[in-house]
Amino acid sequence: MNDAEQIRIREDDSNSADGKVLCGICRRQFSRYTCPGCNVSYCSLTCFRSEAHSQCSETFYRKEIQTDIKTKSSKTHEREKMLELLKRLEDQMQEEDSSLLRDQDESDSDANDLVCRFAGVDISSASSDELLRLLTKEEIDKFFNALRDPASQLAQQLLSSEELQSVSLEPWWEASLEGSPGGSTRYGSKPALMEVPLNLVKRQSSSPALLHNVCAVLVAYAFVTRHLSISPLSSAENDASDETEARRIISQAVPFLVARQSKVLYSTLSSAVTDVCSRLDPGTVGAESLSVILQDLSMIMRPRRVVAVSSDISSLNDHQSDTLLAALSDLSDLFAPPSIGVPSHIQMKLRFYAAQVLSTPPIILRALANELQAYAQAVKAEAGPMMSGPSLQKNLDASQPKPASNIDITASGRSLQPLIEEYP
Repeated sequence: MNDAEQIRIREDDSNSADGKVLCGICRRQFSRYTCPGCNVSYCSLTCFRSEAHSQCSETFYRKEIQTDIKTKSSKTHEREKMLELLKRLEDQMQEEDSSLLRDQDESDSDANDLVCRFAGVDISSASSDELLRLLTKEEIDKFFNALRDPASQLAQQLLSSEELQSVSLEPWWEASLEGSPGGSTRYGSKPALMEVPLNLVKRQSSSPALLHNVCAVLVAYAFVTRHLSISPLSSAENDASDETEARRIISQAVPFLVARQSKVLYSTLSSAVTDVCSRLDPGTVGAESLSVILQDLSMIMRPRRVVAVSSDISSLNDHQSDTLLAALSDLSDLFAPPSIGVPSHIQMKLRFYAAQVLSTPPIILRALANELQAYAQAVKAEAGPMMSGPSLQKNLDASQPKPASNIDITASGRSLQPLIEEYP
């Protein structure tokens, strides 16, 4: 008979009548606990740890120690995993630091290589083709991506350079705005007005389709002025490459202006703007830039409300539409032939357009300017870059507001039917 059985027998014998049980180990105190292993009642921890109860207590402590060891082993494993994770994170940070240093070294090396490639090159006199040949394919792609996205970080850095700001000119037509910024802002000079034969000025209003053609020409004119940062465009004669590029873009955007025989007439403002934008180089016109160009057209097209009275009826400097006439005159000077005194067919067309402007009542030009301003605001609200082709046509048609219903922009009751452009 083992100790546990003897303790249990003594415990059964010591049960009193009132239900209180004496400690089965010391038999001196009433029991307060029960051993979970042998179910013996005991009074204190001393009795539980006594030699008579050692067979059960040692088993209990052995289990507790084993459980504790397992717990500590688990915690040790978690600690090892944590240390391994921290070590891996530290290695990753060191690798990133090393990569940054390598990139910095490569960047410095590329910068030095770029300096070596452009050593001995006169950038001010070199052509754009010569400069592009000195760049790598990656550098060329990076440069043209900046041109296509003026809001990019690289484009903003290039545009904000002090050297560029010191030579850049804002469009000349903005200098006449009330409240235009002064200070360091530099504007181009207003072009001199060309002579318009009085026999071309009609007493009746011009066809609205001809005014839409004028708008198409002005879209190309405002775009080239801002794209090349040349104001006025006739000042590009000092730089042959800029003059050639300005003529190329305008000839590409409005081919009906340079063609000797053209029957192109736009029945709507939207069709005129869409056609010009679709002919420009891909990626050069986005929603924001197109909105700015339309705002430019609104300023150029809008007649002045107050003009000085001039005794010289042939003088156009005091005309309400002198800004619009100046823009057409600037284009005329840009396409002037080398021989003086013999106007080109392009200049004749521009004179014809100027005569149509002089034949149009100011209220009609002011209505068209308001339509252009509303059109610009609608385009600006459109998100994303403008697309080309049918998608651009759909986008611009949806953006264009309807003309004011209280202003009749038709001439002498004529409808907006397709017309044939007539020149003297």
